[in-house]
Amino acid sequence: MKNIKKIIAVLLALVIVAAAFAACSGNTATDTDGADTDAATDSAQLIGLLYDAGQDASTGAIEAAKAYLDEKGVAYKEYTGTTVDEVSLAVDSAIADGVTAIFTPTDNTIMTAELTIYEKLAEAKIPHFTGADSFALNGAFLGYGVDYANLGKETADMVYDILVNGADPATTPVKTFDNGTATINTEICEAIGYDFDEISAKYEPFCQAIKPITTAEAFEDENADNPAAELASGTIGAEGAATYKVGICNYVDDASLNQIVSNIKVQLDTLGKENNVAFEIVYDNCNADSNVMGQIIENFAADKVDLMVGVATPVAMAMQSATEESGTPVVFAAVSDPISTELVASLEAPGSNVTGTSDYLDTESIFNLILAE
Repeated sequence: MKNIKKIIAVLLALVIVAAAFAACSGNTATDTDGADTDAATDSAQLIGLLYDAGQDASTGAIEAAKAYLDEKGVAYKEYTGTTVDEVSLAVDSAIADGVTAIFTPTDNTIMTAELTIYEKLAEAKIPHFTGADSFALNGAFLGYGVDYANLGKETADMVYDILVNGADPATTPVKTFDNGTATINTEICEAIGYDFDEISAKYEPFCQAIKPITTAEAFEDENADNPAAELASGTIGAEGAATYKVGICNYVDDASLNQIVSNIKVQLDTLGKENNVAFEIVYDNCNADSNVMGQIIENFAADKVDLMVGVATPVAMAMQSATEESGTPVVFAAVSDPISTELVASLEAPGSNVTGTSDYLDTESIFNLILAE
């Protein structure tokens, strides 16, 4: 009997050791919330994925990033936050974990926090690769994506076509853009220890263009002297002409999103004066507050706007829900993935009262930069 007990004890010990060995050798990494997430085994690099898990615009890009890194055999770890303080703490954790680079998609929460986190990342010599040039403006090492000024103009063209020419949003294709421009913050580049010319030469095969920028809170506005560019309500276009009322809701005070709004207004002003029509703009910013957002959209409906413009994914989704019965046309701007968020049935044929412009991020292209030798 004693021998049997000894044998059982030995077998149990072997099971425990085997389980422990499997746990230690598995391809997993633990994020800041303690959840397991797939990772690979390349010890040379550890990529931090920094985002707000509640941002619909981010989740698709993060999943694509994880799939790409798994395929390439590169280790990664996820860090999330929903407020500036949480994002700052997540960055502290990433630095402590020794990440070699951090990736963030077009995430408005992280964008809001960028001015708070960029100095600690620069001091730790960790490059922050992001999905918009406004991140680089606010201190990230690199922003990769679309030209938001042009996106604003194209959004205005769509608004004009629907209101003035009678285009049907259901059959108006979503406008997408080439997003091969890398904007590098030269101050952060130097702080990390990179030479701008050398790093530009390294990235050139993977980009359509490389632009330098320095840290600031807002872009230099080429439309600064144009009253139509102001982030405010008012009538633009031809004086005394037939007028269309447009409600524009911005998600947050962000350099790229503000640039979109300014260029929507400037382009509508130009089109109005050229074609003898006017646009009464009702503008507001919900500052990422869903309750405020809902009230703004209710106000638009009460004002009987002819069309709503939702800048960023959360606003577009709220407008879609609010206009299901009325059918008021909705044009979104800077929505990264309008299909997975079910804003449209397809890019070619949206299928309802909602269409717009997308700032879809080519995740593989930005990781070509991150992993460039």
